[in-house]
Amino acid sequence: MRIKIAGPFDDPTGYGEVARQIAFALHHLGVDVLAQSRNWGCTRIGLSPELQELLKQLKEKEGNCDCYLNVSVPYFFRVTENKPSAGLTMSEVDGIPAKWAELCNQMDLVFVPSCFNMETFQKSGVSPAKLRRLPLGIDSELFTPIGEKYRLEAANSLFAFLSVGEWSPRKGFETLIRAFVQEFTRRDNVCLVLRCQCNGSDYDPNGRHIKNQIAKLVEAERKLLPPPVILAPQTLHAQEMPALYRLAHCFVLPTRGEGWSIPAFEALACEVPVIITNWSAYLDYLNNDNAYLIDVESLEPVPGFGIATDEIYVGHKFAKPSTGHLRYLMRHVYTHRQEAKEKAVKGRNMVKELTWTTTCEKMIGYFSELLTEPRKS
Repeated sequence: MRIKIAGPFDDPTGYGEVARQIAFALHHLGVDVLAQSRNWGCTRIGLSPELQELLKQLKEKEGNCDCYLNVSVPYFFRVTENKPSAGLTMSEVDGIPAKWAELCNQMDLVFVPSCFNMETFQKSGVSPAKLRRLPLGIDSELFTPIGEKYRLEAANSLFAFLSVGEWSPRKGFETLIRAFVQEFTRRDNVCLVLRCQCNGSDYDPNGRHIKNQIAKLVEAERKLLPPPVILAPQTLHAQEMPALYRLAHCFVLPTRGEGWSIPAFEALACEVPVIITNWSAYLDYLNNDNAYLIDVESLEPVPGFGIATDEIYVGHKFAKPSTGHLRYLMRHVYTHRQEAKEKAVKGRNMVKELTWTTTCEKMIGYFSELLTEPRKS
């Protein structure tokens, strides 16, 4: 089988990680993979020399393919004439734009990672016959609790909360910073480490914009001896991420909605306790036995933020996580460390079942069915 995959292979985004891991896993399963880069932002991911060389080889391949896979938001979906074409995508809110639904319905198959998106895509007009739930994987041999911890001098000897993601309103970093500064003081010997980047029109390679925003949020609380909020370097190599998770005592993300949340699963794979909002895609696997779930006060209309995602999200709803409950859970994990570690062990045991090999074996099966059946409109 020969599959051409189009996606943001060089981006540090979730879609970039999914595109790379699927290409590598299919290759190792014996599929002839052609990689076509459709990169979005300015930041580029750093890979090990071995993976960088493999990706280069997959990009250099030319010729026809048996199947075509788009890993992206549906705006970038392309149909290959007379070849089965599929899209792998997701949404972080309670619906998708009409244009997305139209483009999804032009595909032979649409892969989404969760029951959450099976529901939201159908509700928005995507044909149930096109949709397939395809949970994503985690490299549990790379993301492991055993190994070196990332050296971040400002966090040495402190209890470290960690959050990872693109600096955007949906991720809830403003809520997180406010809750952290309200709940703790410098006397608690605690810090919040953020691994964030701006990757769009507000490209911020030195993190100056993010640091300024952090400072404003901390100052707005007008608190004596506020605990430190630390921005980790944006140039972290992909292979350094497990060490960054191991630095942390707890991963926390008061997100308003996720299509999957790779960082939460990566943290659990490293046996780091996770605090995350009780809403959206990851709830297929995260629950009160293996994570701490932040109460949702309500689902509220997504406002216009004046950013690129407005045209995707406006008109839909996302979660409003409770700041009070977030504060309670952060303090609880801080004071109940053994309980939190036990949850994290359960989380790692769950994550070990989510492999890219399993994901791609299912994908191969779906493509095999398409190749043996007449194409349907």
